[in-house]
Amino acid sequence: MQETDPEIVEYDPEPERTLRKNLRAKRKKAAMAGKPSVMMGDYCKRSDTEQISLGFQPAEPVNFD
Repeated sequence: MQETDPEIVEYDPEPERTLRKNLRAKRKKAAMAGKPSVMMGDYCKRSDTEQISLGFQPAEPVNFD
């Protein structure tokens, strides 16, 4: 099955060099980016030994026997 809008890819005589260049640029961009914002899941990580949360605890637990 053919795509409706096929993308034309130009011939690359040095694919390994191009890959390394793209990976280097991606790594540099990630290094220059600021510290990522804190997500809600990051507050209860196991690495936080000072305040370990047990997570969600229902008010009335239900046991199915």
